[in-house]
Amino acid sequence: MMQALLSLWSQSPPQLKSLCLKYIAENVDILKRKDVQLPIEVWESIIDMYQRLGYTVDDHLLACTNCHIKRLHLRNADVTDAGLIVVLTQQLVELDLRNCDRLTPNLIQYLNQYGGDSLQSLTLANNGSLLTGMPALCISNGSFDIKLRNLKKLIINDLSGCETRLKSLISPVRNLTHLDLSNCCNLGDLSYITALENLTSLILYNVKEMHFTILSVCKLKNLRHLDLSQPVPKETPRMYKRPDYYLDLIVTSLPHLLSLDISGSNLAGKGPVAMAKDGISDIPGLVSRAGNPLHFLGLFYTSHAASTRHHIPAKVVSGDANEAQLLVAASAYMERPPMLKNVLHEIFFILRNEMFNDWKECLHTVIQIMDRHLNDESIQTTGSASLYYLMKHLQKGQHTQTKQRLMWTLLNGLEAHATATMMKNCCLILTLILRFTPHELFYFERIVKLTLLRVETGDGPIRRNGITLLNSIAVTVDSKDKELMGDYGTIHRMLAVIEYQLKKQLSGEILDTAWSTMWNATDETPKNCQRFLDGNGMDLFLRCLRAFPKKEEMIRNMLGLLGNVAEVSWLRPNLMNSRFVQEITKLLDYDGIEVSYNAAGVLSNMASDGEEFWTIDDPSRVEALRRMVFAIECWDLSTQRFIHYRSFEPILGLLQKSHTPECQHWAAWALANLTRVYPDKYCPLLESENGIPLLRHLLETDVNERVKLLCQMVIDQCQHLGKGYIPMEVEEYVEEDDNGDEDVDDNDDGDMQLDG
Repeated sequence: MMQALLSLWSQSPPQLKSLCLKYIAENVDILKRKDVQLPIEVWESIIDMYQRLGYTVDDHLLACTNCHIKRLHLRNADVTDAGLIVVLTQQLVELDLRNCDRLTPNLIQYLNQYGGDSLQSLTLANNGSLLTGMPALCISNGSFDIKLRNLKKLIINDLSGCETRLKSLISPVRNLTHLDLSNCCNLGDLSYITALENLTSLILYNVKEMHFTILSVCKLKNLRHLDLSQPVPKETPRMYKRPDYYLDLIVTSLPHLLSLDISGSNLAGKGPVAMAKDGISDIPGLVSRAGNPLHFLGLFYTSHAASTRHHIPAKVVSGDANEAQLLVAASAYMERPPMLKNVLHEIFFILRNEMFNDWKECLHTVIQIMDRHLNDESIQTTGSASLYYLMKHLQKGQHTQTKQRLMWTLLNGLEAHATATMMKNCCLILTLILRFTPHELFYFERIVKLTLLRVETGDGPIRRNGITLLNSIAVTVDSKDKELMGDYGTIHRMLAVIEYQLKKQLSGEILDTAWSTMWNATDETPKNCQRFLDGNGMDLFLRCLRAFPKKEEMIRNMLGLLGNVAEVSWLRPNLMNSRFVQEITKLLDYDGIEVSYNAAGVLSNMASDGEEFWTIDDPSRVEALRRMVFAIECWDLSTQRFIHYRSFEPILGLLQKSHTPECQHWAAWALANLTRVYPDKYCPLLESENGIPLLRHLLETDVNERVKLLCQMVIDQCQHLGKGYIPMEVEEYVEEDDNGDEDVDDNDDGDMQLDG
């Protein structure tokens, strides 16, 4: 545990061994080569890494093993009897099979045949009818013919109606030191285990009617660990009629007992202080251990809030009183989803109230739980909600490996569970990462493709959250990655979403964000602009404008996208359409600067090629530009903007179009507004792109006086900033990209969900 925790928080590069194992696990076909010979330890590590990465082990992978592996742990594996026989012939020492549904009841036969002398540890958990369906040929004189004479550890979970079979299975295995019968029922009085004289650990988690078995348990004098815990709600613990008596009987009958778990029961009693000659105990049944405390005591969800008591005779306690007890509980119940869900809920509520101190260990624990129980929707949902609050501790530029591990775990959960809540939680977490450390967007291709799949197949809430995430990604990544988003189908999918919204006459957030996503994805990315045109995007623009003429945010986003298209010279002829330009010209008079400004930007770029390229008569080029200048003169230079420029290159290009002063006018106004309202941000950007020399040059030309005035204003504002003078103060605002994408407020936790 500690080694894994240190590895998770290491700032050093990953070890070469880890990188190699990860590469092999992600490219397992190389193992099929006959010339590949790997040591035992490496093979075992590859199988472990393969499962940790969320992949499913199958017969083909096991068939690649060309050495005698000793330990095999399989979870949720797609392995058949034939595949298992391949590794059983290698004389396994340890075999752990959990949720391997394709295995048949012939398993005991194969274990006898191939593993009788070597096998020391066997785990059969959640494997359906492996034991209850054992064929008759496994029975000899009414008993199982078990040849696992050297078996020391046996774990059989989730077995029902099994007293006779279990007795036949256990009786021949006299060397057992560890027996786990969790989730089994109808065990009888367990008198058949009293002959196991070497038994030191007995786990009876979630075994009903425990009062029938306690007398037999008390005869196992060498027991050091006893688990009687129950996975019950906090309000309804398992009740014993005489809890103080039974607990005292257990601890006084088992002199070597070091670890005891009574979670989910009333065995801790009501809690009056009990006195003993060598100490006191707030748990009456443990007064005999007041002077010799247990090494471990499980008190999670015990009655009468036993874990909150002061005098508990134990060095380590799992409970629900504080974060230390919860972390112990999470570690202790890692293989028990019902209890683990309750532990995660308690952790979540502490995290939400920002009362968790050891957040590093908490983050490691949550990731470990989610990795271990990928198919449990409740655990994935609560775990992802907890990760959201833990993410806030990961500072910019730190804990890179941790973020990478977190994102992989998160994506595994989202891939396994296509729910609205899971999609929303993942969206919020990934948006946080994008906001603070956009360069650490690991698994970019997997994130985009998985999100697109959810958008395609999900319902309204899933689609909305998926598009929001795609929008956040598109606003953050560079042109190369934007183009990849287009390659993966982002533009195509957004157009399909818009078509659906139009047919259903739905004008909500999904429609706005779909246009916003394309605005982001086309920014300085001509290939995606072409995809938009090829996908009948112009027709969708006109239809949306006609259907929802008063939706300002949608119209602003659409115009921003068309502005990106208009910046691509070889695509501008596609925009030279009378109906389209008429609508753009009308939008110059829109009551809202963002729409009017973006419409003017589209027209400026279209007119920048010169008169000969204006191939339509209605409106004429002169009329369109006249109306554009009139609109510009109506704008307030001090208006705060909801837009973000990463480069002024397109605007500076328009400033050089001396043949069309109207284009220069719009560009000069844009620079004057941005450097006036946000000088700290845009003056340095302008200077870094050599904009000041260009402005000075324009002042020396015969450009019109209004443009000169605006250019001089920009120069003065940047000079004032250099002298430490801020031209004007503005209120804090939520900044948006030139696609209208809002930043996520990392203090807005109200929408984080545990369930739908």
